[in-house]
Amino acid sequence: MDKKQRVTPQLIYWLFGIGFAIILVAICAKMILMITGQDGEQWRKVGQTLHRPEPIQLEPIRGSIYASDGRPVAITAPSYRLYLDFNAGAIRLAHNDSLKMPKDSVLRAKRQALRNQLSRELDWLEVRLDSLYGIKTKPQRERWSKAFRKKHRYCLVAPLDISYLDLTQILSQAPFAHHYEHGRLKKKSLLRQMLITEERSKRINPFGSLALRTIGSVYAEKKDGLSQGKQGLELHYDSLLRGQIGEGVKRYNAQRYNLKVVTPPRSGMNIYTTLDMNKQNLLEGIMRNRLGSLKAGSGTAVLMEVQTGKVLAITNLERNSEGVYRETMNYAVSDMSEPGSTFKVASMMVALDDGVVSPSDSIDVGNGGWTVGKRLLKDHNYGRGYGRISASQVIERSSNVGVAKIIVKGYANRPDDYVQKIRDLGFGLDLKLEIPGAAQAKVRKRADNPNRWYGTTLAWMSFGYETQIPPIYTLAFFNAIANGGKLMRPYMVTQIRDDEGEIVEQQEPTVLKESICKPTTLSALQDMLRKVVTDGTGRSLRSDVVAISGKSGTAQIAQGGSYSGPDGKTHQVSFCGYFPSEAPRYSMIVVIRNPSKEFAAGGGSMAGPVIRDLAERLISMETPRSLDSIPQPSVAQQRMAITSGRKGTLQALLHQVDGRYQANAEIAAEEYIHLDTELHEHKLPKAPAGSVPNVVGQSATDATHTLLSRGYIPRFSGSGRVVGQSIPAGAKAKQGTKINITLGQ
Repeated sequence: MDKKQRVTPQLIYWLFGIGFAIILVAICAKMILMITGQDGEQWRKVGQTLHRPEPIQLEPIRGSIYASDGRPVAITAPSYRLYLDFNAGAIRLAHNDSLKMPKDSVLRAKRQALRNQLSRELDWLEVRLDSLYGIKTKPQRERWSKAFRKKHRYCLVAPLDISYLDLTQILSQAPFAHHYEHGRLKKKSLLRQMLITEERSKRINPFGSLALRTIGSVYAEKKDGLSQGKQGLELHYDSLLRGQIGEGVKRYNAQRYNLKVVTPPRSGMNIYTTLDMNKQNLLEGIMRNRLGSLKAGSGTAVLMEVQTGKVLAITNLERNSEGVYRETMNYAVSDMSEPGSTFKVASMMVALDDGVVSPSDSIDVGNGGWTVGKRLLKDHNYGRGYGRISASQVIERSSNVGVAKIIVKGYANRPDDYVQKIRDLGFGLDLKLEIPGAAQAKVRKRADNPNRWYGTTLAWMSFGYETQIPPIYTLAFFNAIANGGKLMRPYMVTQIRDDEGEIVEQQEPTVLKESICKPTTLSALQDMLRKVVTDGTGRSLRSDVVAISGKSGTAQIAQGGSYSGPDGKTHQVSFCGYFPSEAPRYSMIVVIRNPSKEFAAGGGSMAGPVIRDLAERLISMETPRSLDSIPQPSVAQQRMAITSGRKGTLQALLHQVDGRYQANAEIAAEEYIHLDTELHEHKLPKAPAGSVPNVVGQSATDATHTLLSRGYIPRFSGSGRVVGQSIPAGAKAKQGTKINITLGQ
C-alpha cells in the first residue's frame, strides 16, 4: 500500500491536537514567567482593581416639609463634592517616572505640554473658585500640587458642597469644558478627564430663617446612614421623615464602580404644615424692626387662626453678640416665665363665672398701693392711683391692686378652688404640641406644697406672678375668648403623606373644651378687652383699619431668685389679643424680653404695635378697596417722608415746601443731617468706628452710601424711606456684615 494512503484523518486530528496543546503550555509558561518575573508587579496592580462584591447601604431621600400652600420649607437636595484623580490615564505621562526612555525627545515634549496644560487649567480653576465662592486659592493650589506629586486618586477640589445647577455651570465652562473650534473637538480638558463627582444629600430651607426654629434642622453627621432631626418638626417627625435604607452590591472593576440594587431605599414621608409663609414673612419683618428699635434681648410672636387653632406664623428671635437677631430657642412653646398682666383676664373670668364679682361692681384701689402679708403690692401708677373703679376698669387699666382684691376676697379661704378653675381654663392641660421640648403650664396649688404657699401667694398669682406659662398657652386661652368660648388645641401639621403622595394621616382641628365659661362671662370679657384698646393700656393699638381686642402684660424677670439683677430690674412685656374684634379671624401674642432700660417698660406701648402693624397689613390685603377710597398723600407729605440723609438730597426734595424750611449755611451740602418737625436742620453725629450707623429715615440711596462707606453691605426690601434695620444703630459689627434694610412709607 502507498504511504500516502496510510495517513488517516484521525492521525491528522491527533497531530493538530498535540500542536495546540504544546502552544497552550507555552503560553501558560510564559504567563507564569511574566507574573512571577519582571512584569509581576504590574499584573499585581491590575489584580488590585478587581474586588469581591461589597454589600452597601443605599441612603433614602429624607421627606420634605411643606407650608400650607404646598411650597417646601425644608427639602433634601442633591449636592456634589468634586475630586481630582492625579493618576488618571490622561495625566500619567506628566509624571517623571512615566518615561521609560528619558532620551526620547518626543515623549519629553509631550510630558511638558501636559504639565503646561495642567498648570493653565488649575489657574482657571483658582479663578472660578474665587469668583463663584470667594475661596482663598493659595491653600487649595498647594494641596493640588502635593496631590500631583504623590499621585493621589481622590484629591478634594475645595471643601464645599455645590448644587446641581452650579455643577452643570462649572462643567460647561473652562477649565472643565473641552475646547471646540468650528464644531469639532480641538483639545480635551485634562481636569474633565481627572474629575470625580461624589453625590451627597443636603438639607435646604428655601425660606431661610423664617420659622426656622419651629421647622427645625438636621444634624450634619448621619447615624447609621440616615440624617437625624435636631429640633422642631424635623425632630418630632424624624421617624417618618428619615425613610428606610435600601441594600445593594458594589463591585469595583478597572477603576469603575458597578452597583446592583438588591432592595431599593424608600424615601421618607412628607409633612404638610399650617404655616403661611407670606404671613410669616410679614410677622418676622415687623418683629425684627420692633426688637431693633427697642434694643431688646429677644422676642416671640405667634399668629393663630381663631376657628381652627392653626398656627399660621411663629417667630422666635434672639440678639447675638454681634447685635443680629436670629432664631434660637423656641420660646413660644418652651419659655417657662411669669406672664404678668395678661393673666388678669383668666383671674377675672374665674371670678365672674363664680359670681365673686360683676363687671359693674366698684373696687377701691386707692392710691395704687395695698399691703398684703407685710408686702406692698403696687399699681403702675402707685402714688396717684385710680380711686374707685369698676371691675371692668380693673382690666382696662390693668390694676394689680384691683384684681388682687377681687381674688383674695373670693378665694382667700379656698385658694385651691381658684387654682383648679384656672387649670380648667386650659392652663392645666397638655396641649400635645408637635415641638420637642414644649413645656406645660404650671399653676401650683397650696395642696401641692403647703410649705411654699405664703400669705402673699394668692394675691401675686392673680396678676401673673408665681406661675410659669409658655406664651402658646396664653394665646390658646385668648383664642377661646375670640371664638365664643371654645378651647382649640394649637397645631402645626395638617397632613402626612407617603413618598407617592398618598395621605397617611390627616389632622383636623381639635376641641379641647367646648366652653371655658358662661356666655355672660364671655360677653363681659370681650367688652373689657375691646375697651383695653379703645380706652385703656392698649391705646397704642388703636387703628383706623381694624378693631383689635386684647390685654397688655408687663412683668419683671426673675434672676437667681430675685427680681433685681446686677444691672437692675429687667422686664418682659407682652400683648395678647385678636382681630377684627367684631368677627375675629386671627389671635396673636407678642412677647418682648429685656427691652432697653432707656424706654419705659409697657406691654401696650412696646409689644402692642407689632400686633397693630400686622393686623393692618393682613386686613388691608384681605379687604378689597377701590383706588378712589385710598387717600393720596400731598406733595409736601411725600417729600417729608424722608427725614434724614445728605443735605444736598434733602434740599432737592424740599425746595417746593413752604417757607418754614431754611438751609443752615454752617452745614456743608455733603453732610448728613436730620430734619425736625419744624424743618430745622441738625447735623447727625458720626457713628464710632466699627459700629453700625443709624439709617432710619434716610432714602435708599443715602442709606446705601452711608452703609457702604462704613464697609457694610445693605440688603433692601419694600419701598420708600428706611423704616428699619436688622442690626440696630450703635451695635458692633465687622466690615462686610450684611444688614437687612426695610423700606416703607
